[in-house]
Amino acid sequence: MDLKSLFRKGIREARPYAPGKPISEVEREFGLRDVVKLASNENPEGPLPEVVAAIRTAVAEVNRYPDGAAHELTHALASFLGVEPAAILLGNGSNEVINMLVRGLVSPGENVIFAQKSFIVYPLIGRVHFETGRSVPLDAQLRHDLPAMADAIDDKTKVVIICNPNNPTGTYVTAAEFQRFLQRVPPRVIVAVDEAYYEYVTADDYPQTLPLRAQHPNLFILRTFSKIHSLAGLRIGYGIGHPDLVGELHKTREPFNVNSLSQAGALACLRHWDVVAPRARRNREQREWLAAELARLGLQVVPSQTNFLFCTLPGRSGADLAERLLREGVIVRPMDAFGLSDGEGALRISVGLPAENRRCVDALAKVLG
Repeated sequence: MDLKSLFRKGIREARPYAPGKPISEVEREFGLRDVVKLASNENPEGPLPEVVAAIRTAVAEVNRYPDGAAHELTHALASFLGVEPAAILLGNGSNEVINMLVRGLVSPGENVIFAQKSFIVYPLIGRVHFETGRSVPLDAQLRHDLPAMADAIDDKTKVVIICNPNNPTGTYVTAAEFQRFLQRVPPRVIVAVDEAYYEYVTADDYPQTLPLRAQHPNLFILRTFSKIHSLAGLRIGYGIGHPDLVGELHKTREPFNVNSLSQAGALACLRHWDVVAPRARRNREQREWLAAELARLGLQVVPSQTNFLFCTLPGRSGADLAERLLREGVIVRPMDAFGLSDGEGALRISVGLPAENRRCVDALAKVLG
């Protein structure tokens, strides 16, 4: 018997999420040492010593289940953001929060709208969950086409996901554009704004979504401790929404979904928020340097508001370029899995430390010959 046939069509046809190769695998595969990883939009600076110390203290009690309600972290985060604790939903990474939204809100025959060439998890969740996903192409500037997304909403639409800034392009929609979009969305449709890279943004016209919640109770905001706070390995993200919505979503949450080490690390991050601005400044400086160097090598680089760059070299294979860079000890992310044509030579390159960025540029110059 073919056991695969037992699964729903969406699961059979879905491709599992494929993360960037870890450093250890590349070193083992190619016999290399001192490999540089610029593939997964991680913060190369690592967690603060105070955060590491808080996690080490929490390790002593891992024989106990974590606080299932994450009471201390929820209240601390709510106080920091200026929202009520009932508006906070914590997850095992913001991925889990997105999953809770779709599982909790969408029934068979209903749909979720997201951008084509955005975060790869959206179509994966949409396909696996009753084949609910509906994608709308990005505009000519590789930004979310909000008017087209509003046009795509029908009476079966339950959720629209906006990744702002967008992964993998690094582009963003402005405050004016986003507010016009909100005016067009029916109150019964949840607008989920994935702001994983919020702390890196420097654009003056980027939307500040928290104040919009009062007028738009269907607005749900997603953020994370994975990026600028360097807790990617602990998987902790959160959503901010109307308490009525969050209260129902809690019913879909797995018991003890946020482990005790994650809670301790996130609490320590909140206590040391003063490091965010200088980290964002250093990222911007290195991003601008890296973008200029990539352009000098002939790549077309899209302006970014994140900790990564999306670039293309038409006529080349992105997968081939990434493979050649692997052999030079530099891990970047080819974009074919994101639905971009391999002939576009599309790569996503995370911003690393200065020496890592220089290593990437030197390796790419060698690969390009």
